[in-house]
Amino acid sequence: MSMLVAVCSFGILTLNAVKPRADIEISVAQIDPAAPEAAVPAPIDQIEPKQTPSAPIVETPAATPTRPVPVPTKRAALIPSSPGFISLLGDAQNDAFFYRSDFANPDGHYGGDWSPKNIKQTAEGADLEVHHEQSRSGPFTGAEMKTVNTYGYGRYEVVMRPSKGSGLVSSFFTYTGSYEGTAHDEIDIEFLGLDTSRIHFNYFRKGKTGASATFDLPFDASEADHLYAFEWSPEGITWYVDGKPYYKTVEGDAFVPRTAGSIIFNNWAGKPFITGWTGKPTFESGAAAHYSCISFAPLGDNTRACSDLYLPNRPKHAGLVTAQLTR
Repeated sequence: MSMLVAVCSFGILTLNAVKPRADIEISVAQIDPAAPEAAVPAPIDQIEPKQTPSAPIVETPAATPTRPVPVPTKRAALIPSSPGFISLLGDAQNDAFFYRSDFANPDGHYGGDWSPKNIKQTAEGADLEVHHEQSRSGPFTGAEMKTVNTYGYGRYEVVMRPSKGSGLVSSFFTYTGSYEGTAHDEIDIEFLGLDTSRIHFNYFRKGKTGASATFDLPFDASEADHLYAFEWSPEGITWYVDGKPYYKTVEGDAFVPRTAGSIIFNNWAGKPFITGWTGKPTFESGAAAHYSCISFAPLGDNTRACSDLYLPNRPKHAGLVTAQLTR
């Protein structure tokens, strides 16, 4: 009998000893591991849309621009796109990505032919010049470079200095249209040489423009390189200056493009009917817009980008720095 009582007591003690372990295992299994706070970037859609484009979304420009991690989108929403790339415009291998426009512009708003001789490449990048000289399209010749391939949703970046002088326009944009057999879709960053302390954003879908916006910058863009970008997704477009968001399309905007396009950058003077916008063409012949880096990263892709190399407030004459980065 004594032995039986001892066995029963031992069994009870054993069960009591095991039970807390089971409770601990269940308790641990019910706790979700906490993700590191820095590993989850703030979603782009938290940026408040600017209803009246009179000031940037972020009032203070970034001291050290950073590139946000691209936000992946649903596969079903993607449009065809070429892979990401980065190009330092002083690199002789740029022919793999760009060709130099060489044709007349008898129709439309450009006031002269595109002339490849107006593109000067150096160790620091590419200078696109506009000259007062008669051409088939008007009294000027301009310069333009355009990607061989087309690109869709993703982040587009450029490090540039626009040209200065009344009548000039310096641009960085995506475009597709009738020449490519598609509707006119476009996303723009533009500067008027008349006032290079302002930046202009615009976009088109099927030839109709959305809510364009103009902002005053805290600097003269023609005096030093700065980083400009836009991020295009099925949900909309956000434009950036030196890594900070300046403008965003509203939710459900019907004018957000839906067709992949070429990446184009150019410097030009217009026909007389647009001088109310560009100013009278009193610029100095040979005025140049400078481009030192172009990059594209598809959504969800960490392709190396201009923002990885950008040095803020770099002066005009910094060819040695760019040459070192290129090497």
